[in-house]
Amino acid sequence: MTAGEGHNAAGLTGEQIDLLRGRLERQRVDLLRRLQRDQAVAREAEPEVEPIDAAEQTREQDDAILRAGRDQAELREVEDALRRIAAGSYGISEVSGEPISFERLRAIPWARYDSDEEPG
Repeated sequence: MTAGEGHNAAGLTGEQIDLLRGRLERQRVDLLRRLQRDQAVAREAEPEVEPIDAAEQTREQDDAILRAGRDQAELREVEDALRRIAAGSYGISEVSGEPISFERLRAIPWARYDSDEEPG
């Protein structure tokens, strides 16, 4: 597909790309903040706590580690989407090479393929 005037290779307008880029940039900031908070919780240890408090502290640390893992994976997806915008390949399915619908990108701005495609 050839990019038309004012559209990228996926047929997205400059306005649509700007909207999605803004969402991705805000998501990146939110994820970085959450990662900082969760990493602080995961490292936190209170000296000489009661056994029941220690169990709660361990659970909170484990939860923070799990959230951080998910957030790191999402952050990689968000940053990859921002790189695709810069490279001009944003909105093109990595599975079929066809454009990803704007509705799908609005729902998941870091989407790499359309919702009815199976990555393989």
